[in-house]
Amino acid sequence: MRTRGERVKGKRTKEKPKCKIYIFCEGETEKIYLRHFEDRTHNVEIISVDPKHTNAYGIVMFAKKYIQKEKLNLELGDRGYCVFDSDPASNPDIKKVFQELDGCKDQGLYSVFSNPSFEVWFVLHFRSAPYGKSAGQMKNCLKELLKDQYPNYSETVDIYECILPMQEEAVKRARQLHKAQREVHDTVYSHACNPYTDVFYFIEYMEEVQRTGCDGGRMKR
Repeated sequence: MRTRGERVKGKRTKEKPKCKIYIFCEGETEKIYLRHFEDRTHNVEIISVDPKHTNAYGIVMFAKKYIQKEKLNLELGDRGYCVFDSDPASNPDIKKVFQELDGCKDQGLYSVFSNPSFEVWFVLHFRSAPYGKSAGQMKNCLKELLKDQYPNYSETVDIYECILPMQEEAVKRARQLHKAQREVHDTVYSHACNPYTDVFYFIEYMEEVQRTGCDGGRMKR
């Protein structure tokens, strides 16, 4: 079985190398946003996979089995991302979740983690994220920031084009938040580290894949 873009009888096939990014998440907000990183010019394909679980541990265990079956082509930049929030109610032992993910980078499996919710990433496009808020309060903060553009904003509204011009600033703020929280907490991957999001790692990886033409497998997080 040939690999994507492999030469056949001395000729390169019409099929170009395509970097496949598998997204494992339960929330619609995340799916709607992340699908925009599919790029036909650079042959990046975003594949949303229903993990059939709503808690982080279930998502991670499902994703581990899935990528083992799919056999990701790491040289082409293939990756899988488990996308989940802190949510102490459904993820009481978040440490156990990250223990399951430990060592999975060699297989191409990563996480996109936010605390208290994915909306932290959206808020960072406008301002620094407020500390110690619940998921509901963070969503209300986002609604206030979007009230002029989207007076009837809900979790299923696609705001990608609206916030795209501010993405670079969001990455800067997310990195600053990452640095600040690491100085306070033993690990940023905990319920205590609020606010936090590492969506910026995903953004930077996608930008590198597009720059290098699906040779992102060489990158390290």
